[in-house]
Amino acid sequence: MGSDFKINNKVVFYDGYCVVCSRFINLLVNADKKKQISFSNISSNFSKKILKGKLKNEEIGKFIVFLSGNKVFVRSNAVIQIFIELGGFYKSFYLLKILPQNFRDFFYELFANNRYKWFGKMKECHMPSKELSDRFINE
Repeated sequence: MGSDFKINNKVVFYDGYCVVCSRFINLLVNADKKKQISFSNISSNFSKKILKGKLKNEEIGKFIVFLSGNKVFVRSNAVIQIFIELGGFYKSFYLLKILPQNFRDFFYELFANNRYKWFGKMKECHMPSKELSDRFINE
């Protein structure tokens, strides 16, 4: 994508070493038929540049982040918003907002804090196939 990338696009920032996170990204790539979402490893220079000032340094990498326009969504709100913006059947994820955010984030944090222990960690960062590389920002 390079320098022609516009910041008003939708970007999912994810942990490329996390097995579950990488599988989630694969699910999103397949579900996003309109190709409206881009993806960036949370440890990339692009991610650090874009998220600087939007998150505390110690928060970066602890949870998924979704940037839609100039709005930043984190934790359970990020996951819900990603699905809402995919549209179609996925809009039904909006119903999860009925649950209090503190409740949703408690379970999100429990999962996030144990994801490596439960599912392992990849030795190398998740890299997209050549066919999908235009959807990933690797700067």
